[in-house]
Amino acid sequence: MASLPTAALAAPPVPDLSNSFDREAYFQPVSWFYGAFGQLPRREVYQLATPDARQAVLDALAVDHDLDQATVVHSVYLEKAGKEPELNLYALNLAPRLLLLFSDRGVYGDRGAQLFYTPATDPVALARLRALLGAHLEAGQLERQRIQVLRLSYNDLEFSPLPIKIPVLDLATHYNDDLLPAHETIVQRLQQPDEKGIVILYGPPGTGKTSYIRHLCGLTDKPKLFIPPNLAVRIADPEFINQLHDNTNSILIIEDAEELLTKRDGPGGNAVSNLLNLSDGLLSDGFHIQIICTFNTDLTRIDKALLRKGRLIASYHFGPLAQPKAQALATALGQTEPLTEATSLADIYNREKNHFMSAPPTDARIGFGRG
Repeated sequence: MASLPTAALAAPPVPDLSNSFDREAYFQPVSWFYGAFGQLPRREVYQLATPDARQAVLDALAVDHDLDQATVVHSVYLEKAGKEPELNLYALNLAPRLLLLFSDRGVYGDRGAQLFYTPATDPVALARLRALLGAHLEAGQLERQRIQVLRLSYNDLEFSPLPIKIPVLDLATHYNDDLLPAHETIVQRLQQPDEKGIVILYGPPGTGKTSYIRHLCGLTDKPKLFIPPNLAVRIADPEFINQLHDNTNSILIIEDAEELLTKRDGPGGNAVSNLLNLSDGLLSDGFHIQIICTFNTDLTRIDKALLRKGRLIASYHFGPLAQPKAQALATALGQTEPLTEATSLADIYNREKNHFMSAPPTDARIGFGRG
């Protein structure tokens, strides 16, 4: 009997998966996919209705798959004795050229699922997995109850979801009468898809700017991207623009933006230029990002280009609540001491709360000696 050629008996080549993890030992699904199958994958990102939906998907997959055999990477957080481990990362190779990834990184956080495949993927297996994930998609109100907070993760910028409380807020009671016309304009523009422009809210601390922004968040289904003050200057980074590719048609919220919005010849000049481009430049046509900025400084310090007609949606000054309104609100809160002047919301809501403040003695000497 003739022997088979040596090449026919050779074992199949072992895929090179050496690039599957980055320098911080975090799994790179695209690199793994290319190393395993020799093709760059297509990707679909799903926003599931709840964090528990992930487990429901896994339970359904376990009926027809050996999940242990399909596991590529599995990582959990162990935080407290007696507490169930929390999923950090779970990658499953469910069929040739078909990868399912659950990860706490990414725009949807613990509600996210990512699907990697190619045109050569088994269409039946792909259709079943799509249908399973589609059955657990978010139904529409989630973006009104959360914000995406910019943070540094493994030295990279990313948005991470956090829930927010939407206050029950009567604008006519809590704000001066001139807010209502501005509010109607702001809401009308924020609710429109594929829009752009900037909203500037300014005034002293305690006048209700943050509460008003929370109220706005509950009026639109667009994703809200919150930029903390310590990362505001990173708006000028190319990496930040890359993040916006996955967050088009969103609302960018920047609180305490005094330094960021000053003139372009100042320290935040590049960030201001990016804001101008996002609000009414070439980038605005592709990203459709609307921007809400708050600050406590005077409007005269702000770069005038931000206030240009066509770019500015609205600019509103939050001041103390006028005396008649302040008195009416205090009475509604059950306060008996009269208010005789315009008063901020913070002072009205906290005027009868006890607080402790320690002041050092004026004649105290420091040390052990007396002379």
